[in-house]
Amino acid sequence: MPRDTDFDAAARALESRDRLAGSFTVGDEEFPLELREPTLKELETIEDELSDGADEAEAIRRIVDEFLEEPAVSADDIGVSKLRALFEGMRETWESTEQFDAAREEMPLEGNRRRTSRR
Repeated sequence: MPRDTDFDAAARALESRDRLAGSFTVGDEEFPLELREPTLKELETIEDELSDGADEAEAIRRIVDEFLEEPAVSADDIGVSKLRALFEGMRETWESTEQFDAAREEMPLEGNRRRTSRR
């Protein structure tokens, strides 16, 4: 039977936040980025705080300002096309992590399950 300290260690491991490394492309040049892994609660809070009339650009601005660690820039200081490129790089970084893939496979959501052949 696990000791309480094992559960404490497990809780710390689950609640720790990873910094993820990725890249984004502007024109033909690729640049590095580092971002903080979001929690579902943080993403839900951003979604809830955005007004119904908020556009996609506002959501991107909030996500970039909240989770981008490096390069240290503000979304307000970036041109729209470059902001889109940065956001796409962030999204690809989140989606390409092994943790994301493993979590998607384990989630009991119909859209996340791999389809099996009915032959």
